[in-house]
Amino acid sequence: MDELNSASGRFQAGRGKKQPVMLPPDDGHKRCGAAGACPSRVLDRRRFLAVAGSSAGAALVAGAVAGCGDKSSAPFGKVAAGNVSTLATGAVMVIGNAVIARDAGGIYAMTGVCTHMGCTVHDVSHDLANGLRCPCHGSSYDPNGVVIGGPAPAPLQHYAVTIAADGSLTIDGDRPVPAATRTPAA
Repeated sequence: MDELNSASGRFQAGRGKKQPVMLPPDDGHKRCGAAGACPSRVLDRRRFLAVAGSSAGAALVAGAVAGCGDKSSAPFGKVAAGNVSTLATGAVMVIGNAVIARDAGGIYAMTGVCTHMGCTVHDVSHDLANGLRCPCHGSSYDPNGVVIGGPAPAPLQHYAVTIAADGSLTIDGDRPVPAATRTPAA
């Protein structure tokens, strides 16, 4: 049989019955209201699961909220972007988290990460004139990465592009450049 030990304020376990866990005894400080209605000092299974579930839910929400907000473009290293011969004037391609495009001025690259919440933008039809669109919340960008609609707070960051002797393209995601920068294509 389980009995309450008056000295410690805790149950002493007996056989067969499960008893609630007792919290440590009060240390003599008055914490209850004027009416003397103190909350229960017993932590039963239901209350424990409620607290544990609430804590897990709060941790999950905190993690999700931490993923929200302005997603400035972080460096992403070098990205192989095909060959200059396959990128026609007026074309745009999303390659992983980078975008490469070609206009009359030459070839340029920018991040493919939306500045709103970090989703990867889509090239709507591989046609530069149609710009880029974020599938998550509808932000849209013009061909140069400037926000033209939606919740995105900033334009897409541009990065350096190099063209090797054999025509292969490389985006250098560690070298930001001004948005007007173009690499001439022969």
